[in-house]
Amino acid sequence: MILLSDANVLIDLGYVDGLSVLTQLGTIEVLDVVFDECCHPRQPDLPEAIATAGIQKVTVTQEWALLARTYQTGPLSFQDALCLCYAKTYQRLLLTNEKPLRRCCQEQQVPVHGTLWIIQSVYERQLLDAAILCEWLTTLNRYNRRLSQSEVKFLRQRLGCS
Repeated sequence: MILLSDANVLIDLGYVDGLSVLTQLGTIEVLDVVFDECCHPRQPDLPEAIATAGIQKVTVTQEWALLARTYQTGPLSFQDALCLCYAKTYQRLLLTNEKPLRRCCQEQQVPVHGTLWIIQSVYERQLLDAAILCEWLTTLNRYNRRLSQSEVKFLRQRLGCS
């Protein structure tokens, strides 16, 4: 399975040092314009960590950029529209926590998941102990990451977090 990641998911996983685990779920790609968004002041080492984890950077072509403009409606940023366009065209599973992008993916029948799905998948595949994943949830909460609190609560119960 090839997954295309949006910046917010990579930033989340950067906070918990989980980028190397992400690549155990499949081949991971990131568009170059999205990679540029990962230059985050709170995580100056994130771009290097993304490269070290083996996440593949995909260079956006002018053709994709023109096609993406047709997807750019409402609150979707150009980068979000590019992700949607690329994922739909090349049949990728898109990883994002952005509600408008998730909504557009569902409308376009593009498979989409977010950080919590990644944590659940890591747990189901027994790639990390539940205790570590519980720490991830605590860390993400501390950094005020945009995650559904009801889904976080459900996942914490499933993992047996205290």
